[in-house]
Amino acid sequence: MAYKRVFTPEELKSQIEETRFWWVRSYVYDCGRYYTEYISKATVRGVPLVNIVLGRCPETGKFKMAKGIIAIGRKALGVIAIGQLAIGVIPIGQLAIGLLFSLGQAALALVSIGQLAIGPVFALGQFAVGYIAIGQIAVGVYALGQFAFGELAYGTNVKNPEALEWFRDAMPFL
Repeated sequence: MAYKRVFTPEELKSQIEETRFWWVRSYVYDCGRYYTEYISKATVRGVPLVNIVLGRCPETGKFKMAKGIIAIGRKALGVIAIGQLAIGVIPIGQLAIGLLFSLGQAALALVSIGQLAIGPVFALGQFAVGYIAIGQIAVGVYALGQFAFGELAYGTNVKNPEALEWFRDAMPFL
């Protein structure tokens, strides 16, 4: 499967199709795999409103990072980013690195939900680290989990009644 190929400017130009709302770049490799990129015509301060990247870039043979207000691709950077590697204000992905909220297998943001969740304010996950942490293994000032470690922790390893009361008051749905 050869992905690397040098294109002339004419070949690259002919790959771009313009629709009412999108610029669409697509390419099909000899092996049957494809590359498609959708770039919205709508922009916010020069940044595309939506950028979707599927497949390997024909110019480089690598996965290109989707960049936009809403970015979707294997690698995504945007306000809302969705991808295996997602970086943004609100990322969703296997590795989600965010500012406010993140959801992912490994999530890092102020508020994080994931298998491994690291959130300075709140973390929920199998392994959770945060000021308030809930998880199978929870580490935080307020920690609730099977194994909980912190100032006010409640779990099988520690039974702090103040922590249990705090969690009941703060989160009555638990």
